[in-house]
Amino acid sequence: MKRLWPLLLLLPACDLHCGPVAGPLPTFSGDHAHELILQYEKLGPKPAGSEALARTTAWIRQELESSGAKVHVQEVKVKPPVGPEVTARNVIGQFDPEKKERILLSAHYDTRPFADEESDPKKQKQAVPGVNDGGSGTALLLELARALKTSRPKAGVDLLFLDAEDAGLPRESDSYCLGTQAWAKSPVPAGYRARFGINFDMVGRIGAVFPVEGHSGSRAASVVAKVHSAAKELGLSDYFPAQRAGFVIDDHVYLMDGLGIPVMDIIHLSPEGRFPPEWHTLRDTSEFISRDTLKAVGQVTLRVLWSEEF
Repeated sequence: MKRLWPLLLLLPACDLHCGPVAGPLPTFSGDHAHELILQYEKLGPKPAGSEALARTTAWIRQELESSGAKVHVQEVKVKPPVGPEVTARNVIGQFDPEKKERILLSAHYDTRPFADEESDPKKQKQAVPGVNDGGSGTALLLELARALKTSRPKAGVDLLFLDAEDAGLPRESDSYCLGTQAWAKSPVPAGYRARFGINFDMVGRIGAVFPVEGHSGSRAASVVAKVHSAAKELGLSDYFPAQRAGFVIDDHVYLMDGLGIPVMDIIHLSPEGRFPPEWHTLRDTSEFISRDTLKAVGQVTLRVLWSEEF
């Protein structure tokens, strides 16, 4: 940037709108992302509409604003399949909101209100901690915000924290991702558009790998190619195997349906298409979180942002 100042002084009419200028590629800190995971965990289980989730909303907003993002909070009424109507709060932090070309990064930050994968019926009624399924994507986005505080890619970047994702019932697909469905139909800011998106779900576990989820492979192949290219460049391809591992109804599906942009879902799946063993149980805690996994996903994401050309 220092070498550009003389040019700007000689050509004041050009101003900063002559074209986007990328700063240096920042480093994603797995250690700091892990600290954010622990802060998330201390806030307790966060079902949609809960006081714990409201505190988490305030925490996310504070973290985004301290990183220099312009923050919007969308409040919408949603009706989970079990329980009363609740207010869902989707939070979006925008970096360089004046830029027309934008990239969307998203994750849900609520947690499941019942641990239905527990074998003990008494435990099934308890809300899950959701440290990987909810917390890892949240921490990853917040650490990306910290990285973007000091250096930016050519595109504007939007970090979208989605509410009311995980209160659905099995075999009732549209009972999930309620906050996402609402935002995709009426995004904030209004008229929102992006080149493409990446959604993050369960991206922090020890030993996690992220094969190509089915909807991502069929509807967002261009984004998958960007991610795999960045991973190869960084020597991290082992985290992103090329094989497919089934179709998952996740936030990315509703973002694609509503916005018409390709969105890849980076989600932990086994080769057989199964989720981690502590998924939707009371064991989804920081015990299973890996700094290395968080760092790998975060650094690949930054490489994707910095590789985008116009």
